Amino acid sequence: MWISEIIRTRRWFLTSLMITLLVPGVILAAMTHFAEEMSDSEALQVAAVAVKNYVDENPPREGWRATKIYIDESKAVVLDVQVPRFDHAQVIRSRSERIRYSYLKLACPTEDAWVYEWLNGDNRIWINLHHHGKTIYKAPCPSNKTKGYLS
Repeated sequence: MWISEIIRTRRWFLTSLMITLLVPGVILAAMTHFAEEMSDSEALQVAAVAVKNYVDENPPREGWRATKIYIDESKAVVLDVQVPRFDHAQVIRSRSERIRYSYLKLACPTEDAWVYEWLNGDNRIWINLHHHGKTIYKAPCPSNKTKGYLS
């Protein structure tokens, strides 16, 4: 009988507690019911916008300019970076493949950058270094650190 007395004396408290718990629960259930998964193409478009925002906040190497961000035919986010000085472009062209990649990494987001959260598994950011429309070097940025060793 003591339970029925507690319910009777604290009726407003219990009613407000139930409303407080049920209303957010119903709202969350409705939101999950109407939520939709993003398609791969939509996810790539969101990733391209995230890369643009990242480049706006963290411009590439001093003097270099990000000119265009797009999704190419192989479903990769590509960032065109212009190297305006002729002598810099010549130095990059004259180096070995490994050294050119080291120059390219100067335009890549850092390994722990938040932009990688928007890229799923196999998608990577590609950098296209060019000097007045002629490609100097094009390659993908290194993978995100959190993906694992040698990824």
